[in-house]
Amino acid sequence: MEKIYDKTREHLLVAGIQEIEKHGLSEFSLRRVASVCGVSCAAPYKHFKNKDEFVLEIIKYIGGRWKMLEAQVMKIFENDKARQIEELAAAYVKFWIANPNFRSILLLNPRQMDEAQKQARREIDSNLIALIEAYDDSGKEKRVYEILSLIYGALLMLESGQLQNDEASLQLIKTSIRERL
Repeated sequence: MEKIYDKTREHLLVAGIQEIEKHGLSEFSLRRVASVCGVSCAAPYKHFKNKDEFVLEIIKYIGGRWKMLEAQVMKIFENDKARQIEELAAAYVKFWIANPNFRSILLLNPRQMDEAQKQARREIDSNLIALIEAYDDSGKEKRVYEILSLIYGALLMLESGQLQNDEASLQLIKTSIRERL
C-alpha cells in the first residue's frame, strides 16, 4: 500500500507543478490537479493538509531534485572552490533548462507565498549563495548579486533563443562567473 501512496503523491506533485505553470499560484486548483491525476477531489488531502502545504511540498520536491545534482557537483570539485562555483552555476542553468516546468517555481512571486514556501524556495539557492559568500569576504554581497544575475540572465537568454543551448554558451557562463570571483 505504501508504494501506491508514494506513487500517487508524486503524481500529484508533478501535476501540481504543471498546474502552477499553467495557472499560477493565484488560480491554482487542487480540483484540477486531482482531475489530471484521475483521482478524487479528496485525494490530495490524503497526502497534504491543505493547498499551502501542497505548494510547499512542490517547492521541496523540486529543491530535492536540485540538491541531489548539487551534491554531486560539490563532491567532484570539492578541492577547488572557484571551479565549484563555476560548475555549480552551469549545473544550475542546465537543471532549470532541462526542467522547463520547474521554472514556474523558480519564478513564483514571493508576495503570493507564505513564509514556509518562501523559505523552501530560498533553500534551493542557499548552498550556491553560501559558497559564493565564503569564497572571499570582501564584496560578497556584490559578488552574489553579480553571479546570480548572470545565472538568471543566462536562463532568460537561453529560453528566448538569444543564447544557444550548447557547450560554448555554458563555457561563456562559466568564464563570466570566474571573472566575478
